Amino acid sequence: MSAQPPLWRAFEDNEITHSGAHYLLAISSFAKSGKAPRAADVARRLGVTRAAASLQLRALQQHGLVDLDDQQRLRLSAVGANLVARVASKHEVLLVFLGELLGVRAGTAELDACKVEHLLSEETGAALVRLIRFARSGQPEAQAFLAEFRRTTAHCPPGGRCELCTEACLLAAGGLA
Repeated sequence: MSAQPPLWRAFEDNEITHSGAHYLLAISSFAKSGKAPRAADVARRLGVTRAAASLQLRALQQHGLVDLDDQQRLRLSAVGANLVARVASKHEVLLVFLGELLGVRAGTAELDACKVEHLLSEETGAALVRLIRFARSGQPEAQAFLAEFRRTTAHCPPGGRCELCTEACLLAAGGLA
C-alpha cells in the first residue's frame, strides 16, 4: 500500500500558477479589446521583462493554454479560455464573499481574491455561490443570519485563545480583538 503525499503538496498540483493565471488574464484582456497581443505587449501590461514573458508564455503554450499564430500574436486556446473564465469567475465570487458578506475592506478583498482565485476548487467556488445567493435571497432566515453576523463581535478569552485560533489570535492580528 502506497502512502498518500502530504496534503500541502497538493498545492503543487494546481492547474495554473499565480503568474500563469495573470498572463492568461492579460491575453484575455487584450482579446476583449479586439487585439491579439504579442509577447512584448503582455510583458508591458504585466510590468515584466520580455525574457520573463517569453519563458512564461512558452510554458503556457506547452501546456496547451496559449496559441501563437504566424504573426507572433497570442491567443488563448479553448482550454486556456475556459481556465481564464473559471479563474475570473472565482475572483468575482471571492470579491463578493469577502467584501459584501464578510465586510472586508475593498483593497484587502481585491488583494486576497487575487491571491486565491487560481487555487480555489470548483467545489468551493460553487459552495460560495450558493452561500452568496442565499445571503442575497431576501429570505427572512438569510437576513437574520447576516444581521446577527454583523452584530456579533468576537473577543478571545482574556489571556487565552479560542477554539479556532489555536496558534495565534487572528482577531488580534487583524486589529479586531
